[in-house]
Amino acid sequence: MPDIEDGKVRSELLLQHKAFIGECHIFDGSSLLLPHKLLLPKTELVSLLKNQVVKLTIEFISELSPNSPDCLRYYNILFRRILKQMNLKQVGRNYYNKQEATEFFDHKLVIWPGYVTSIFEYETSITLCADVNHKLLRMQTAYDLITGLRDPQTRKEDVEQVSKELIGSIVFTLYNNKTYRVDAINGEDNPRTKFKKSGGAEITFVDYYREQYNTEVTDLTQPLLISKGKWKKSQQDTPHKPIMLVPELCYLTGLSDKMRKDYRVMRDLALHMRLDPERRQHELRKLMNTIQTNREVQRELQLWDLKFDTNFVSFSGRILKEVRIFQGRRAFDSHPQFADWSRETRSGPLLNVKSLDHWLILYPTRNYGAASSLVQSLRKVTPTMGIAMREAKMLEVSDTVQSYTTVLENHVSSKTQMVLCVLSSEKKDLYDGIKQYLCVKCPTPSQCVVARTLDKPQTLMTIATKIAQQMNCKMGGALWKVETGLQNAMFIGIDCFHDIVNRRKSIAGFVSSINQELTQWFSQCIFQESGQELVNGLKTCLEAALKLWCKHNQFLPQAIIVYRDGVGDGQLQALMDHEVPQIESSLRSVYPKDSGCTPVYRAEVGCCAAAFTLKAL
Repeated sequence: MPDIEDGKVRSELLLQHKAFIGECHIFDGSSLLLPHKLLLPKTELVSLLKNQVVKLTIEFISELSPNSPDCLRYYNILFRRILKQMNLKQVGRNYYNKQEATEFFDHKLVIWPGYVTSIFEYETSITLCADVNHKLLRMQTAYDLITGLRDPQTRKEDVEQVSKELIGSIVFTLYNNKTYRVDAINGEDNPRTKFKKSGGAEITFVDYYREQYNTEVTDLTQPLLISKGKWKKSQQDTPHKPIMLVPELCYLTGLSDKMRKDYRVMRDLALHMRLDPERRQHELRKLMNTIQTNREVQRELQLWDLKFDTNFVSFSGRILKEVRIFQGRRAFDSHPQFADWSRETRSGPLLNVKSLDHWLILYPTRNYGAASSLVQSLRKVTPTMGIAMREAKMLEVSDTVQSYTTVLENHVSSKTQMVLCVLSSEKKDLYDGIKQYLCVKCPTPSQCVVARTLDKPQTLMTIATKIAQQMNCKMGGALWKVETGLQNAMFIGIDCFHDIVNRRKSIAGFVSSINQELTQWFSQCIFQESGQELVNGLKTCLEAALKLWCKHNQFLPQAIIVYRDGVGDGQLQALMDHEVPQIESSLRSVYPKDSGCTPVYRAEVGCCAAAFTLKAL
């Protein structure tokens, strides 16, 4: 007390009492792991923050066994501390070696090599799972991009073009190794603008970067970038202040569309970033050798009496049984080595075909040729698939959201089965506007295709085939099925979406199969509080899914397999305590009491799956 939100400041306040808590400790900002108990179950300490007294209260909560899920979370925090001690820089969730960066001056790109790591319990032991990762940065700042779009005569930038290029992009700031999403551009303020620091004192952006990071800003007239920042659970009830960034200090990340189309750029990056198993193993061995030889790292591990094996974990591999794909009356192999069976799907009717009788094609004036070519190709590929396709109503539009929605309002009716929109470019606002109208205001299956993808005659038939397949699925048809080997089994998937930018409500998605072929699915969304991962409305969702299954099959499933994504190590037990009882309660309410069945729950935490088998008592 008072409450301090900044995790680094909280750690510094605790470290003022290092002599009391001991050198061997792990603190994540709110919970503290010690290898020993403190003398009292509740201890109060006093720290100083810029001459302000801050009271810290440490209260004993629980004792952890070495393989408890919570303990694994602390091991991961400890390993991140080790990576920092090895001078690796944290960017997002992963760590990168800035010293071993590779520069591609021809392409103006820099690659930082790094690692994705996770400590997890594997069968009988705790293991480190690691893989090689890369961070791709451009040798171009947001300021370079802005100045490149300036009019040579007026020396003023095209605000609309700058916004199009920058908004939505991720930028990287070298002074603190952080990434930010650009949400807007502030043309009214510049680096000479003053802002209030956390202590209340006012300072200009120029002076702030000079004092805080010893970095000079040269152009004092450049606009500022606005990032709304990332959502934090501890801040969900506090007013949200956007972050202002100076373009000159923001490096662009990822590849531009122009780079993606450049064969030489993609070839050079692939040679460096796509590692074969031998090179990947060599890089990971380098990581382990550094851990074994770094004195500071070894000292940290010895404090906890932990050590890593010098060898990789060796285990027997298993080749899965080859899956046969059934399409209509035909069956063929999935070619597991290539995972591609698209050629076979073109030579026969689909599993469940929907005829295309009433449909619209919308196209911009200049893309009439692309739309006509697509229609001709669809006429050639649909008969083989068994799709009966009538003439589409061709509608010309201008290249705006308003034009598309106006035409749709005038021509979409209750008979319309499909709307196919040809788009002149990959404009996000155009695509979002069309989809919002056709999903929310006037629910109609739709398919969007960018005109550029229809320009290559040699690939047009393949693209037309895939578009026809997608439209068939969206209208309720099915392409093919596989034999799972399980009889009367329902599959469920659950995940949560968190809007970390706008911090709106979180949305839980629930999908479940409603037929034995796994070609028809029930879906439902549950709106939750911002950042809430554990789902509250599962009982209602599962009951509705089971009733729909029963309606389609005339009986209830014998087994239910749930795939649950998006849960961190520290939330596993809470998930078991909160979501599993909802599922069990739903099963008890739907299955007749005299059916002689009871839910038997088994969890496979490593692959985020849980099985509910209904067995006779």
